[in-house]
Amino acid sequence: MLSSLNDDELVKRCLREIPYRTEAYQEILNRYEGMVYSTCYRMLGNAQEAEEACQDTFLRIFHKLHQFEGRSAFKTWLFRIVYNFCMTRRRKLATKRERDTTVGEEITRKVDDHHREAIGPDQDQREYVHQALAEMADGDREILTLRFISDLSLEQMAEVLDLKLSATKMRLYRSMEKFREVFEKMERNRQTKYES
Repeated sequence: MLSSLNDDELVKRCLREIPYRTEAYQEILNRYEGMVYSTCYRMLGNAQEAEEACQDTFLRIFHKLHQFEGRSAFKTWLFRIVYNFCMTRRRKLATKRERDTTVGEEITRKVDDHHREAIGPDQDQREYVHQALAEMADGDREILTLRFISDLSLEQMAEVLDLKLSATKMRLYRSMEKFREVFEKMERNRQTKYES
């Protein structure tokens, strides 16, 4: 059964099957699609963009799996592709936003900002966490996403980000501190709002 194979065995089977059979590739898709989508969504902040980045990632894997050399874990190689896709897509989106800013987009942003500020006390903790992540700088959000959404180890994160392990640990520590500050500030603002 394919689901019982580890990543290395699954990749080897994929390499034997592709392009004529796709059962092993489908198992890779099933195994990682949720994590890849979550990572893309956290990095891009938009469901449609995340869906496209996720599809592009798996298309790239289908066509480039033969280039996987096994020097790192398959999961690390996969998330390196995810990270690169998201960074490229985000740069393109930023350029497009600069070119195409309209009054309607500005109004939409203001409505979204107002909605974020109007958090009710009955919303669950997970939503608060996502809102805190959304308010963080891109670099901090990325490293927290790789660690806690993509569930990468520090070593895998260092490889994906092309950093030394010590630099990765420091970035993660600083990002966690910033997250705590943002989250606590949101909590104080909510309490103040509902006490008055």
